[in-house]
Amino acid sequence: MRELRYEERRPDVIGGSIERRVVEISWLDGHRSEYGFEYLRWQCPCALCQGEGGAPGALTFAAELTPEQAALQDMQPVGNYGMSLIWADGHSTGIYTWESLRRLCPCQECQARFGAGSRQGP
Repeated sequence: MRELRYEERRPDVIGGSIERRVVEISWLDGHRSEYGFEYLRWQCPCALCQGEGGAPGALTFAAELTPEQAALQDMQPVGNYGMSLIWADGHSTGIYTWESLRRLCPCQECQARFGAGSRQGP
């Protein structure tokens, strides 16, 4: 996995749309990423969702998300390196680092450049 340049892993503007159900990030290198709420929840990096120590996480065997699991309520900064998403079901323990978000960008360009392509759901 290649290392990202500073401009590739630093956001410039972070926003979103509840109506369109997306989080939008403009990066310092000029790229714009758009992440659907459901996609982000499937990607939640916390141990509860993804598992740890060889134990599967809660999303491992899920066939679909509930409406509450895929409804984003808020975004909070975490230091200078990422953000935490707060979901309608109360889940908020996943820390999405800026680098992981850039690598998760679902656009074809980023998929090719960074090897993205993690689980987008069943």
